[in-house]
Amino acid sequence: MLNKFLAELIGTFVFLGVIIICVAGEPLTLAEKAETWIKVGLALSISILLMGKVSGGHFNPAVSVMFYLNNGLTSEELIIYILAQIIGAVLAFASYKFFYGHLNNHK
Repeated sequence: MLNKFLAELIGTFVFLGVIIICVAGEPLTLAEKAETWIKVGLALSISILLMGKVSGGHFNPAVSVMFYLNNGLTSEELIIYILAQIIGAVLAFASYKFFYGHLNNHK
């Protein structure tokens, strides 16, 4: 179960870390929005490829709840997945603030 917890935590951290970095700062131009979609898609794809075999690659509480409702996760697994996802999200935000928080606009 620890492997699943860590896989969800790391995958969520990477996925949300890329999202935060891509969208923080000034409003995006149309070209930057297109670039952001590609970066976010790649981050999710890579996270799923690397961690999906371990945990299923949910990286989102809504996805985990859907799997639980479809009997794909036990109650215990659901709680562990959601905790890992929340911690991964908090760590992604904290890392962003640590590395970029001193800048008004990091781009």
